[in-house]
Amino acid sequence: MVIAIIAVLVALLLPAVQQAREAARRSACKNNLKQIGLALHNYHDTYNSLPLGVRNDQGNRWGMSWFVGILPYVDQAPLYNQLNPSAAHSGYIGNGAVANQKTISVLACPSSPMDPINKDTGRGWTQRPHYIGISGATNGDGFTNPTNSNQFNTNNCCSATPQGIRSVNGVLVPSKGLTFATIQDGTSNTIAVGECSAFFYDAAGNSPRAVNSNHGWMMGTNSGSQRPGNRTFNLTTIRYAPNTTNDSLPGTGNNDGENNGIYSAHTGGVQILLADGSVRFLSENISMLTLRRLATRNDGQPVGAF
Repeated sequence: MVIAIIAVLVALLLPAVQQAREAARRSACKNNLKQIGLALHNYHDTYNSLPLGVRNDQGNRWGMSWFVGILPYVDQAPLYNQLNPSAAHSGYIGNGAVANQKTISVLACPSSPMDPINKDTGRGWTQRPHYIGISGATNGDGFTNPTNSNQFNTNNCCSATPQGIRSVNGVLVPSKGLTFATIQDGTSNTIAVGECSAFFYDAAGNSPRAVNSNHGWMMGTNSGSQRPGNRTFNLTTIRYAPNTTNDSLPGTGNNDGENNGIYSAHTGGVQILLADGSVRFLSENISMLTLRRLATRNDGQPVGAF
């Protein structure tokens, strides 16, 4: 009888313990995003612009992402000083050796089921970040990008589903460092960074796989232009609802889906960093019109409640 009572009590307490642990992990994830937000603001104060979302290197090879620029502002100045920001990303000699097996805690959501270091770039094993820059949103649901949007289809590579669509009306965009003044819709109404911290699945919901920034946190793009066909790592264009993890949809999948979007291991939604540095928990049931407007810096339309 005593054993039975204990078993019942354990069964009652276990969900509460699990909820408390997840609350702590979600709080730590929120703190990561706050640190990233502060780093973006400090970068802007120093250089009068935000970092380039992605760029190529001087040899027109795969260059660096925005994560590299904020390293000195997330207590990673020694790591930054070992890198050659003008050279290629971690898949090449030099930078690859520096990044090998290196874990940056601010880039890892504690709730994520994925191993943060799980990609062999050819020069070592590099951390795949659980956060991603927002470069804009696709048209749809009553939303239309501003007329100056450089939006186009991209020819996704390898294991990504074709027909990805890229927008550059977000906060972190390819080959250009924006200023806060260009965020015309207001920094408190525009997403800068979101989560990408859960597995994706096939159309039947099977075969979990990691699709977050296939080549690691350094990876950028291989062209200085924004022409179709060039993949951009560590950035995403919003096309689907939060926590959409079906990699058979157009523009999704590994290596690298332009429209993988924002998704997390947190129940019911995903955490986002707004351009003003604040962090919000975004419901996965948010209106897609509202989400598209949140992902766009200059559409001139009211966002509404979120």
